[in-house]
Amino acid sequence: MSSSNKKTKSAMSIWQFALLITMIYIVGLFITHRTTVFEKIYWSGYELQVLGENNTWVDSNRFKIGMSDKVQDIRFSLKIDDAEKWKSPISLMMGGPFSAEVFWDGENIGNKGAVGNTIDEEVAGPIDFSSFVPSRLLKPGDHEIRLKLSTQHLLVRDESVFHFVWLAPYRQDGKRDLRYYAVPLLILSLLIVLSLQSFRIGRSAGNTIHIGLGLYGFCIIIALMAEVSRAVINYPYHYHELRGLIGWFANLGAGLALMYTCYRVVDTKFSKAVLAIGTMIVIATYFVTMDSGDRRLAQDFILLAMGPSLVFAVLLFKKRINYLSTLPIFWLACLTSNLHSTGLFLDSYQFIASLILIGGAWAWTYVDTTLSTDSGPALPETEQFKVRAAGEEKMIRVADCYALKGEGNFTSIMLLDGSSILHQDGLGAIMKTNPVDFTRVHKSFAVNLNAVATLKSAEGSKYWLEMTNKEVIPVSRYRVTELRGLIKRFLDN
Repeated sequence: MSSSNKKTKSAMSIWQFALLITMIYIVGLFITHRTTVFEKIYWSGYELQVLGENNTWVDSNRFKIGMSDKVQDIRFSLKIDDAEKWKSPISLMMGGPFSAEVFWDGENIGNKGAVGNTIDEEVAGPIDFSSFVPSRLLKPGDHEIRLKLSTQHLLVRDESVFHFVWLAPYRQDGKRDLRYYAVPLLILSLLIVLSLQSFRIGRSAGNTIHIGLGLYGFCIIIALMAEVSRAVINYPYHYHELRGLIGWFANLGAGLALMYTCYRVVDTKFSKAVLAIGTMIVIATYFVTMDSGDRRLAQDFILLAMGPSLVFAVLLFKKRINYLSTLPIFWLACLTSNLHSTGLFLDSYQFIASLILIGGAWAWTYVDTTLSTDSGPALPETEQFKVRAAGEEKMIRVADCYALKGEGNFTSIMLLDGSSILHQDGLGAIMKTNPVDFTRVHKSFAVNLNAVATLKSAEGSKYWLEMTNKEVIPVSRYRVTELRGLIKRFLDN
């Protein structure tokens, strides 16, 4: 038995596949939100106090101090015990788009750039910073870390300028350890491979879904490369805005890629209306003030993905099923991650979920869509092609055609008697009308299953169909498994 036939016989039902991919998304959520990074951290500061205008300390946290354009005095309180770890060399590490003078119990232990009241006075510090803490300062008891902080080089204010502040084993370079990005780098590699393959398959086999997922993957790759760049280059903090801008465009591009794919796969008035409303909602949100760039970034992506997810959720109930019917599961998983932690969603889960979304399209080969859709209402089938020429319309019986060949914006209708007629529409548009017993076998060809004599192959993954009239039609190797299953089921019926 060939491997392709094995795939057909061992196919999952749609609901088995949906359950499987749901479990994978859940595992990804658990890994993202329940595991820690590779950094060894002895202390991490969240709660802090800010020196107010009346010279009194006001409680705050590091996510709410970025909107001021003035120099700010900030302090963290911590307690050190007599554990052995405090006797080894320690670094005070911090990251974020700001410059700062750093004091430990009143003693200056380093400067992240140079603080200034104006942009000319300030020297932008590196995005990530590390300062050695002398061992004599690490005595057991209560301690104070105090910062004089400025953000004059920022073009756009953001409350959450303080990304992290840690006490950790000594490191001379303030750059985050590359191991911190080990998983993102692995995901990046897999995304590059899967996205290139998806796009190549889509172009070769005329598969709109794979083309769309390839485009989506390329956008996510750009966003992930921008994220990982911080581990490679410890750039001055204001370049973080450029990194954020690249990430923003990439996220918008990813959301728009999903909308474009939805538009091409489901070209109905309902889908167009939903996608148009979704776009208007995204635009409308820009008239609402948001205190965090990260929240804006996550919101844009989730709102853009919401429209296509809604379209395919509705079509799922109408028994119109394809791989993108799993898009609502992807969207719900992303929404859950963002509600739990916007930072972890943007730093990690968005990329994990995207990898599952693109990779899942490959597993769809093993899904038998007839197992759950036979009882549903059949889609209207076209039994005649309407061809317009010289101002007249001519009707061609679908049953009289053995193949359709894409010719740019037109299609050649290939008749069993050996003649051909040029149709005014492209191959993709014709296939959307669901001609009886026709299936796509190549980016440029669709065939009538009634006219198929045999499927043949040769070395080098070359495949072709021999038709009943002895004509030969090329077959994309990415369509072979699906085609074998279709031919088998067609003959069985």
